[in-house]
Amino acid sequence: MRLSLDGAISLTLGLFALSVIFSVTIVEGALFLALILLLVKKYRERTLKELKAEVTGHPLFLPWMGYLAICLLTSLTAYYPAKGFGQLNSDFLKYLCVATLLLGIKKEHLPRLSVVYTVAAFFAAIYAISEVTGANMAGLTMQRTNAFMNAIRYSEVMTIAFMFILSRLIIPGKMVFKGEHLFYGIAAVPVFISLIMSQARGSYLGLMVGIAAMLYFCTPSRKKMAAYAAIMITVASLMIGTNPEMRDRLTAVANAKQGDFSPNTPQAGINIRKALWKIGFTMIKAHPVLGVGPDNIKPVFKKFYEGIIGEQKAWGSLHNLYIHQAAERGLPGLAALLFLFWAMFDFARRRFREVRSAYTLWAVCVLPAFYAVNLTEISFQHVHTSFAVFLALAFSAASEKAE
Repeated sequence: MRLSLDGAISLTLGLFALSVIFSVTIVEGALFLALILLLVKKYRERTLKELKAEVTGHPLFLPWMGYLAICLLTSLTAYYPAKGFGQLNSDFLKYLCVATLLLGIKKEHLPRLSVVYTVAAFFAAIYAISEVTGANMAGLTMQRTNAFMNAIRYSEVMTIAFMFILSRLIIPGKMVFKGEHLFYGIAAVPVFISLIMSQARGSYLGLMVGIAAMLYFCTPSRKKMAAYAAIMITVASLMIGTNPEMRDRLTAVANAKQGDFSPNTPQAGINIRKALWKIGFTMIKAHPVLGVGPDNIKPVFKKFYEGIIGEQKAWGSLHNLYIHQAAERGLPGLAALLFLFWAMFDFARRRFREVRSAYTLWAVCVLPAFYAVNLTEISFQHVHTSFAVFLALAFSAASEKAE
């Protein structure tokens, strides 16, 4: 049977939703294929001329253009312009992802894409938990979930996915199959457990901010959300309280010995971040207007610090997106990023006010969580996490009613 163009677009969007959990290569391939198919469809329908107005008229267009303009300017003035332009390509790819998803995802896609995305998160969680369990049974020292990526990226992806599942439980939508609500409830269990087992403190913070946002926004379902929150707190407390390694990682936040970079210790990551933030402020003070240049942190690191931090002589990440952005692109660059972040949140907030659905709830709550995660990481610059957040925005835009 011949596949229609709309069917092909639906399949590529499904591949995007599936692979955003697993693979950068596949998700980027799915993105470009979806864009090509969308352009072909508009060509056949003779609506290519309307594409420009559709793109430029979107409320996120100008914030993105301002952000990209700063990236272009600071690439030209960077210590190493070639690396700066490499980062410009990465930032443009993120905008391309936002634009393509907003153009491509329609309300009829949402129920099935929801299932595909949740299935991907469910199996990633099961695989990650089995890895840790198997390693422990074999007497190995593998204690953190990190399926297909490092523990930090994995925890961020699971945080975003878990908030989607939680949104579907709070505001049930149109069912694709019988027992779908039960499916989301079952999927939530391994996803949440694997997230806690990642031991990523930044993602814990993001999850807490996201849950607080849900308690604030889901007014008619606040009692239900409070009950879910109580269950999560109980499960997380039991897991952390009965696991010495997890407990030590959390208590290290308050008990970390200043300047201790000993490898494989709970306080190492905390002290490394503190040291990197201090160096970042030094970079900002030296280059407050244009920064050192996008993706130039690592090659110029030795100009600002001669010592060794955590067994490394140079770092490419300052482990705080906001400090990192200001160091790379100056204070105007930080302002452009904050304006973009506000524009995305304001768009999600307006959509939630217009349409109360699981999709709009996910977007308006996952964004504050994502912004909090970036206090200890530069997650916005990574495809896995940024693309998943853009998926939430596109779901929100496509949602017309709580079905």
